[in-house]
Amino acid sequence: MKKIAGLNVDAEKIGAGLYKIICDKGEEAIVAFGMIPSWAVDSMRPMLREKVISEAGKTYGCSAHELELMGVVDEAKIAKIVQRIEHEVVLGIYAAAKSANAMVV
Repeated sequence: MKKIAGLNVDAEKIGAGLYKIICDKGEEAIVAFGMIPSWAVDSMRPMLREKVISEAGKTYGCSAHELELMGVVDEAKIAKIVQRIEHEVVLGIYAAAKSANAMVV
């Protein structure tokens, strides 16, 4: 578990889950050569954004939707936090591949 911008993120567990999905799609060779399929990162970005805003809303006692309606969501800051989480999840994907002895590089 890693703390990122005040959020507890189990990036290794998320990465391991995504690695399993990547393998189920038959794309583990992409990871083996040090790359991540773009759909894997693209698919988690909206969910991470929503979760970050939702957690911010909890500190103010309102929902993510209410925060967005109030116009107080700092998109640049949210994007940076999401990017940091994505990076840690990608490292988790590589860790899962390494533990499965599936890394070539």
